[in-house]
Amino acid sequence: MRRLETAGIRPKPEEASATRRSIQPALLQRVESLQKSIELTICALGKGKGSQLDEILGVLLRWMRQGTVVRVFGAGRARLAVAIPANRLLHGGARTFMQGDIMPVPHTIHGGAVLAASASGRTPSVLEDMKTIRTHAPHIKILGIASADAKEFRALCDHFIGIHEAPDPIPLKALADVKEYVISEVLDALVVAAGKRGGFDDRRWRLGHENIGATGPYDAVRRLNLMFNIE
Repeated sequence: MRRLETAGIRPKPEEASATRRSIQPALLQRVESLQKSIELTICALGKGKGSQLDEILGVLLRWMRQGTVVRVFGAGRARLAVAIPANRLLHGGARTFMQGDIMPVPHTIHGGAVLAASASGRTPSVLEDMKTIRTHAPHIKILGIASADAKEFRALCDHFIGIHEAPDPIPLKALADVKEYVISEVLDALVVAAGKRGGFDDRRWRLGHENIGATGPYDAVRRLNLMFNIE
């Protein structure tokens, strides 16, 4: 242990304590900034007449009720971020497909929709695929989420969620990480809110949830009771 400290590989206890004291405020400031960014993004959706918030909730609820094929476009960490609300959409009844998975997205002849995510709104592969949809399958509607100033991305969307990042400086930040977390939290919250608007309850969500594997299996009798509303 002493050799490691001498070599500068492992900090001494007093140095480690000082590091913890300096890092903790930065961690809290990062979390606060993320919360502010989420609030700004949601408030922007609800502004003005013909609220975008109502419009997007209606779209998400329709996808779940109608079992719509939803192709999910994203790259890098934004793809990981959008996977969480995409999973929730699946629980609600939509048929979600992540682009780039082993199972390919359905042919555009099947109609449906696209959920596109890019923190910057300038991800080349995502923009290219959105343009392909616009050119060759204009019947497919696109709901996109990206930075509020992403003009090209926004122009390709039928429905758009603009991410507004808090202006406060963040001491702990790497590239577009705050916007990526906004993608995940805002979209997931909107899917849950859409389900609530449609009368979804715990039973409805559970029947859309996987029941074999790490999260299951659930009790078979209880599943039947839920299906036939016996309880």
